[in-house]
Amino acid sequence: MAILKEKVGLTKADIRKLQSMRPGMSIDLQFKTPSSTKRIKTEFVGMDVLRSVIIKFPDESKWGNVRDGIYVDNSLIVRYILEDETGEVIAFKSKVTFMLTKPANLVFLSFPLSIQNMGLRSEQRQQIRIATKLFYCKDLSSIGDAVIMDLSAGGCRVGMSKNKLKHKLSVDDCLSLRIKAPDQSEVDIEGEIKNIKSDDSMTYFGIKFSKSLEVMESLLQELQLAYE
Repeated sequence: MAILKEKVGLTKADIRKLQSMRPGMSIDLQFKTPSSTKRIKTEFVGMDVLRSVIIKFPDESKWGNVRDGIYVDNSLIVRYILEDETGEVIAFKSKVTFMLTKPANLVFLSFPLSIQNMGLRSEQRQQIRIATKLFYCKDLSSIGDAVIMDLSAGGCRVGMSKNKLKHKLSVDDCLSLRIKAPDQSEVDIEGEIKNIKSDDSMTYFGIKFSKSLEVMESLLQELQLAYE
């Protein structure tokens, strides 16, 4: 079972995790109302680092009335998934400091003084940069050039420039990743797309490998030595 870790004060690594939040990403809000505790979802808008976090006021047509829990000086908990980097749930306590209704319904939150993190993956991925070529498993037709951004024996995260992504890829698609092994031979690794995320310039694919962990652990050790 994953362990929840609470940190007192923000480290540089904590701030980087907060800065990894991207406009439009889904976040989870938990807050108390006079009658109950609610958990709903909304979107992250932006932040002024060390000063405030800005989110959209939740869609009340979907979640019902939330104004009895989201108001100035009320406290809440924010959670989001840092899947692109380390496969963690990040959570922090905050307080509503200001609300706007024009030109958009926005909520300003106090910048967190500490964060909690909980790992989602059964194994930690190693940060690494390896060039790869992507192909469809079914016919080995080319998808394009990409970069493996983190790697474990069970899967990896691949980043691809939106300008190079000419095909529409979907969750559960089978891909073949072609990389150069340390001896310069080419190795094809198959896996299924488990999640897809994007930012302004890149699309990221979370991929679960099809081969056994034993085979991948051996290859992973070789790649880590070669690309360190």
